[in-house]
Amino acid sequence: METISQAEVRLSAVKTHRRTLLDVDAALRAICSTGKGRCWYCDQRLPRAEEAISARWNVQRVEGKRVASIILICPTCQVELARMGEEEFLRNLSLRVCNVVC
Repeated sequence: METISQAEVRLSAVKTHRRTLLDVDAALRAICSTGKGRCWYCDQRLPRAEEAISARWNVQRVEGKRVASIILICPTCQVELARMGEEEFLRNLSLRVCNVVC
């Protein structure tokens, strides 16, 4: 039976942080094939693959503690987010949702 030294155990526990490049077009094709994608912010339904690609939907990988998540962002929300900044965009978005629901 092979024994493992303490140094080997420590080495195996080391985690590296590296960014994984995401092929947005390939990701959109894969997600569109399920028919279930929606914009993370406004809940707009993801169109068919070619339309989503030509409209420039965005796919982002959000790193979590245990797993990474993939979110979709529609072109309208991308423009508004860039124009307003994240804080104001989210505030306006929450007001829109409240006005619809309340």
